[in-house]
Amino acid sequence: MMKQIFVDDILHAFESEGNLHLVLGIVNGNVNEAGNDLRDAVVTLILPNNRATVISESLLKAINALLTPVEKTANESIMASEGLKVKEEFLGQGVRLPA
Repeated sequence: MMKQIFVDDILHAFESEGNLHLVLGIVNGNVNEAGNDLRDAVVTLILPNNRATVISESLLKAINALLTPVEKTANESIMASEGLKVKEEFLGQGVRLPA
């Protein structure tokens, strides 16, 4: 069975029992009090740790070959200039990856 699922964000990422878990989601059209988009989880991708690096390298190669770079929005530029620190997340601690 083959099913296409649209995702536009990684909502949560963690490692457990030798697998990398990526909870992928979509913007649901609602916003919170601060004006940030709210997202719904639509699928969890589970990759064995020993294959995750190979798959991620292949994904990066495909993206670089097929897509033009996306320009940063003003908000993303401000966040980057403020020195936003991204920490590694493990075992159930959520991580938000920039687009």
